[in-house]
Amino acid sequence: MSQELARRMAGEIALSEQPGETLRKWRDIFQLSQKHLAGLLDVNPSVICDFEKGRRTSPGIGTVKRIVEAMVAFDRTHGSRVINTVIGTRLDEALIALHEFSRGVSADELVASFNGEILSGDDELERHLYGYTVVDSLKAITSFSGADFGQMYGWSNERALFFTGVQYGRSPMIAIRAHRVKPRLVCYIRPTNVDALAPKLAAMERIILVTTTLPEQRVLRHLQELGP
Repeated sequence: MSQELARRMAGEIALSEQPGETLRKWRDIFQLSQKHLAGLLDVNPSVICDFEKGRRTSPGIGTVKRIVEAMVAFDRTHGSRVINTVIGTRLDEALIALHEFSRGVSADELVASFNGEILSGDDELERHLYGYTVVDSLKAITSFSGADFGQMYGWSNERALFFTGVQYGRSPMIAIRAHRVKPRLVCYIRPTNVDALAPKLAAMERIILVTTTLPEQRVLRHLQELGP
């Protein structure tokens, strides 16, 4: 549960228009002062203050991960009060799988593993991906808030998003285009059809768009075979 909360926090901060404000919100939820959080991170309290006030460049994913993990670890050693409260309020059924690779996997290798058909972005296949997320398309579109959307990215947006239950492929790409953080690859698993708008939106965002005729469980098995 602590990892689920950490992913949720990291996604919300990364997607926020004001990451400093979002960071402060979570620090308040964990009831940590700037000085206390700085102590957990072994940095000067002014670093935390500057992030929250927007006086420093928005923290990168590595810094966000370190801050988030420090708060979650602190809560875990003090009875998991926040973890149990926040996670207990909502378990998102839309996320089918979320995994981080221990190595960079080229988009070309990933697509080949499940016999994908490339609809857009064939000139981007040398990109390296560091994780994947499999999502129920209908549940995600009807229930995800902006903060929930960030959960799909795990620790990095250098990943592939797989959507099941796709009818025409427009809605997932429209939702992705509306958010500041983008994945590197999107795959529709056995879509009913793919509207011509979806590849156009993918091309505009330099996202590799792929479809596969393999069933969900076979796609998951092939992804797992790529490595831990």
